[in-house]
Amino acid sequence: MALTFGRIARPVRIGLAVALGAALSLGAAAPASADPVAAPVKESTSIADHRVKVYELLTKDGGFFYTASETEKERAVTAHGWSVTKTPMYYLSSAPFPGGKPLYRLRWTHKASYIITGSDSEREKLVASGSFRYEGVLGYAPSAKAGKVVKIFRLTNNGRWRLAIEAHTEKILANEPGWKLDGPLLYQFTQDR
Repeated sequence: MALTFGRIARPVRIGLAVALGAALSLGAAAPASADPVAAPVKESTSIADHRVKVYELLTKDGGFFYTASETEKERAVTAHGWSVTKTPMYYLSSAPFPGGKPLYRLRWTHKASYIITGSDSEREKLVASGSFRYEGVLGYAPSAKAGKVVKIFRLTNNGRWRLAIEAHTEKILANEPGWKLDGPLLYQFTQDR
């Protein structure tokens, strides 16, 4: 399975929830075994050991891109000129856990704009439409309020999708014309441990 980023395809390591970046050569993906950047995931029974920061970036097309990979974030900034936003984002797990749900990232085929969904059926419907390309699992989120978590909402505005915590959602809706609330998505951890 390949994870696409812009127009570049990269392999996805089985068992990892987010792309850790791959060695690229002339736009072609290197085999997963040749990936010198990815560190092996240590065995752990604690979800806290697998928490990764989520980043929101603004694409040159005005879309929003989400990643939980520091390597992927840096490549988006240096290779594509995308910028990291100041939108408050928190943490997901890079590994499945009891009570966790995957968050799927899809790219709109019309421009560099991405949508995140926690629904298998929505993901399948979007891909079947031919207007979206599935890119893989962004990370795993708590599906219910448990411990130190914050609810995440999805908003839409004419071919652009955003994620935001409740307080930021209210600011976007009040101050940025055209945004509409799609509804709650899931939760994110407020702490990395």
